[in-house]
Amino acid sequence: MTLSELFTAFSNERTRYRDPEVRATIDRLERAAETAVYEQNSRGGEARNVVAGVAQTLGVALGDTGVGHSVWDSPNMRRVVAAARALKEERDGYKAAYESKPAIMRLEGPGTEWLADLPHLVDDLKNTIVSQAREIARLKGESE
Repeated sequence: MTLSELFTAFSNERTRYRDPEVRATIDRLERAAETAVYEQNSRGGEARNVVAGVAQTLGVALGDTGVGHSVWDSPNMRRVVAAARALKEERDGYKAAYESKPAIMRLEGPGTEWLADLPHLVDDLKNTIVSQAREIARLKGESE
């Protein structure tokens, strides 16, 4: 039942009764129902904002799913869930591949400090070789 249908039903019931006490009771019920509907709608709006943020982060375009449907219909929500599940499975695959490598390749355990410093050591060695080559070239030029 939509909010409009609910208000129509309250109005119809209110007009059926002449007793002010009965009408007052119906009014209180209407206010309680209205409050509950607005609270539920507010929570739904917050949930839709979260889903929209997740969809955007995952690159899922929430679009119209056809005539009489909205962005918030089940097919779109299932696409967001499917994208999140696919991302989790991809992450789990990377994690499993990483954990299956030897510790030295994961930069864990003894000797990994040296491996982590290897690019720096290679640069130092390269600089030393270039420096020595220049010195050899200089010395060769002096001896000729």
